[in-house]
Amino acid sequence: MKRLILVAILSIFLTGSGCLEQALEYPKEFNSEIQETVESTISLNGVINSVDTTLGQIKIETINGLIEEVSISPEAKISLNTDTELSITGLTVGSLAEVFGTRNPTTLVITARTVRMEDLTKIKIISPISGATVTSPLIVEGFAKTNDQKIFWRVRDQNNAAQLSGVKTVVGEEQKYSPFRLEIYLPALEAKNLTLEVFTKQASIEVGLVTLPLNLLSVNKSEFQIFLSSNILNTSRTCDVVFPVKRTVAETSAVGRASLIELLNGPTEAEHYEGYRSSLPYDTIINSFVISNGQAVVTVSKNFDSLSSCEKQRATEQIKQTLMQFGIVDDVVIKVE
Repeated sequence: MKRLILVAILSIFLTGSGCLEQALEYPKEFNSEIQETVESTISLNGVINSVDTTLGQIKIETINGLIEEVSISPEAKISLNTDTELSITGLTVGSLAEVFGTRNPTTLVITARTVRMEDLTKIKIISPISGATVTSPLIVEGFAKTNDQKIFWRVRDQNNAAQLSGVKTVVGEEQKYSPFRLEIYLPALEAKNLTLEVFTKQASIEVGLVTLPLNLLSVNKSEFQIFLSSNILNTSRTCDVVFPVKRTVAETSAVGRASLIELLNGPTEAEHYEGYRSSLPYDTIINSFVISNGQAVVTVSKNFDSLSSCEKQRATEQIKQTLMQFGIVDDVVIKVE
């Protein structure tokens, strides 16, 4: 009897009382006909990947790279840039589309009630939405149509002063929308409100500027060091000697990756004037970064191998010392691919 009671208690703990009650209420083998098939309402943004006018279907690439199949009935309302009415023959590959409809839970096919195609906007940000409360790193997802497969971003503080900027290469064809994802480690700010600006460029002129007001969850800060070389301090000219400089950023739980991003940014103008240098190639990319059982594995881009023997030793030491300052890292392995 005690054994039965113990088994019952463990079952409730592992599965939850609601699940246990359900297991007791229904036998394991039950008629599947009692399950209801309910189509769910769905709103979807993506790039038109293909158009089949014969079958009345299109395929859409979503923000995370998934391909969704959409069936368009003759009654569906199709429009271009919110005002011009279209038929399915007017839908073009590479354009941006917003679909409203229902998804069949069995086939997963979406039946569209409304399709809004867009081909004028240069940049459309899906997440975060305007006024959202965010943390660092700030993850930005959207679609872009560019001339040179590059989008630019800028972070402004509460006084509208630019605090951080960068550029992201978009994978896709020029003049066709492509999904993009930004991972921005925010600078230390004195107030919670900030503004994100995302834009493209044409002949050095900013085009398609999207301005997104946001709010930081907290103005707390994360502090750490990055390690740089210095011919002034390194009087022995030893290849593996590097020196710490302080960095302060917006509070982040991903402090290890934040330190690598700051390391890739290299010395500030003031530090450069003081003789600090980075041996990492200016266009080095961190392809992956994983910490497991005290070991940090950093995979860097192939240009790392173009360094001379001494420079590579310094660059390796920069990465190792920057990560070894954190208590959870006992060893650092650097891979090139």
